[in-house]
Amino acid sequence: MPVFIRFLRRAAALAAVTTSCSPAALAYPAAPPHKPTVILFVGNSFFHGAFEPVLSYNAAGITDENFKPGGAAGRARSTLHGRAAWGGIPGIFKKLTAEAGLNYEVHMEAISGQTVKFHYDSALAVVQQRPWDQVVLHDYSTGPVPTRHGGQPARFFDYATRLEQAVHAANPKAQVYLYETWARADLTYPAGKNYSGLPLDSMTTDLHRAYYREAAQDKHFAGVAPAGDAWLWAIQQGVAMPNPYAPEAGKVDLWGPDHYHPSIYGAYLNACVLLDRVAQYDPRRLGAQEQAAADLGIAPEVAVKLQRLAHEQVRAAWPH
Repeated sequence: MPVFIRFLRRAAALAAVTTSCSPAALAYPAAPPHKPTVILFVGNSFFHGAFEPVLSYNAAGITDENFKPGGAAGRARSTLHGRAAWGGIPGIFKKLTAEAGLNYEVHMEAISGQTVKFHYDSALAVVQQRPWDQVVLHDYSTGPVPTRHGGQPARFFDYATRLEQAVHAANPKAQVYLYETWARADLTYPAGKNYSGLPLDSMTTDLHRAYYREAAQDKHFAGVAPAGDAWLWAIQQGVAMPNPYAPEAGKVDLWGPDHYHPSIYGAYLNACVLLDRVAQYDPRRLGAQEQAAADLGIAPEVAVKLQRLAHEQVRAAWPH
C-alpha cells in the first residue's frame, strides 16, 4: 500500500479515536498491582541514548544489567559503560509509570551498536536469568531494512524469533514486544548514504514493514511499540522538523546532534509510546505537569503535544 494512502487511512482512524474516546473513558489500570511488573529492555543506544540528559536519566531508578556489580552480562561488555550506569529511555519510562501509579521494576540490557543476534549470542544469560513479565527488544537501526539499503532482514527475523523463544522458555506467560525504531536523518539527507535522495518516510516504511512482519509471522509476540511511526507522525503533524540539517523555527528536533540518536524530544516521545503500548496507560493523562519532561528540559506545552502524538500513533496501529 502506498505510504500516503496508509497515512490517510491512519488519519481517519485517529479522527474516530478522538471523537469516540476521552482519556477518562479508556480502560487503563487505576492502581498499581501488589507485585511489580518486571520488564527488560533489550537493545542498544536506541534505548540507552547517546547524549545527556537522556543517557543518565533516572539511572538510579532502573537496573542497568551491564553495570551492576557481578552482573551476568560479563566484564567485556560492561566496560562499554565506563564508570556509570545508564538510564535512557527505560529510565524515562520508569518515571512515567511511577507518575501513573503503575508498579514497574525496570531492567535494561543495552550495548551500543549491537544487533538482536549479538544479544542472543552474548547476552542470553541476562535474557533468561529470571522469568520476566515483559520484554521489549529491537535490532540495530539498519538491521531490518532491505539489503539494498544496507540491512540484513533475514538475520533480524531469525534472531528476533530466537530471543522471543528464549524469553518464553523462562516464562511462557511473558509479553514480548518489538520496538520499531526510526528513520535516520544522517542516512537520508547527506549524499552517498543508504537512503540518499529518498524521502524520509522511505526508511520508516521499511522499518514498519519489517517489525510488523516479524510480529505477524511470530504470533508469540504481544505486538509492536511503533516509535518510528510516531516520529513520522510528529513530523507530518508539524510538531517536529523533517530535516535537522535545515532547522525550522517552532518545530522540535527529534534527533540529537548526530542526526541519528534521539534528542530529549525523540526520547520522550519514544517513552510515551512505550507507556501507551506496553504499559497500556494513556500518556495524555499525565498532562503538562509531567515531571520527566520538566527534568529533561521539555516545555509543558511541547510535552503535551508529544504525549498526544504517541497516543494517536499507538491507537491508530491498535491492535496490530
